[in-house]
Amino acid sequence: MKEIFRILIILTFLISCASNSKIENGNYIEKIDNLNINFSVRGKGPIMLIGHPSSGKIGYEMTLKPLEEKFTMVYYDSRGTGKSETPKKLDDYSAENSVKEIELLREKLGAKKIWLFGHSDQSAIALQYAVEYPKNISGIILSGTSYVGSQNESIERRKLSENKRIKESKWFSKVIEDWDYMVTNNTTFDKNGNDISTAKTKWWTYDEETAQKVIPIVKEITKAGRRKPIANNYYQETPEERQKYLEIQKKFKYLKTKILIINGKYDTNNLPEFATELHFHLPNSKLVIIDKSGHFPWIEQSEQTFNEINKWLRE
Repeated sequence: MKEIFRILIILTFLISCASNSKIENGNYIEKIDNLNINFSVRGKGPIMLIGHPSSGKIGYEMTLKPLEEKFTMVYYDSRGTGKSETPKKLDDYSAENSVKEIELLREKLGAKKIWLFGHSDQSAIALQYAVEYPKNISGIILSGTSYVGSQNESIERRKLSENKRIKESKWFSKVIEDWDYMVTNNTTFDKNGNDISTAKTKWWTYDEETAQKVIPIVKEITKAGRRKPIANNYYQETPEERQKYLEIQKKFKYLKTKILIINGKYDTNNLPEFATELHFHLPNSKLVIIDKSGHFPWIEQSEQTFNEINKWLRE
């Protein structure tokens, strides 16, 4: 009987350690880096943080629910997005402060270690966090990501990817045509009166079918509030900030953190070869390329993506 009692105590302790925080499910606003930061807690298990520096949390709340079965998901509005407070200075939106935001949120949650889901711009922030706080990170899932070049290289990569897709897909060619027409004529309607306002969103997706899965999510993100301007100015990454990140990338080879890179094969912004390059520089990473998907594989090809995530977690 005493042996059974001891086992029960050990199991209780292990379960407690797994969650590593007493935070309950719910909605919160807490002071983080002297700003009121809005976040929601859903699910059970180890804590995983997910937000985005320019689009906040709503899109992930709507689409990452399967992860709530394995993690305590903490969806947060980064400074200046959604219901979170806007900083006073434009440079407060820097990547350095986004990393600091994660660390202070971890401390506020009382978590010894956290997981991160890093999508798009947030993927770079997640990796920078892992470099700066290696003892505080258990694992990372990255999506819509790649090994980064200079700002000019990024522009050239997009041109290359865009031209490649134009040749391969009549649908994508029409997306570019619609987007160019919008810009040239300062309108959201084509010459026949058809609404083409979603062309910018479609650019990020694989085809019309997957675009229709993403468009409603993007609309909700816009309603919730993207990163706000300060004194009528919008934040833009400076060449100096990009150079800082390029230096941080050189340290990726030392990371021991387990990382899953799960990218869409037709991500116009992140060609598979550059996702592969990132995988090469991360020694404890696994790369999965999802076919018939663009920048949002867990939305465009949901079942396949979450199957791959679950498989990786079991491994």
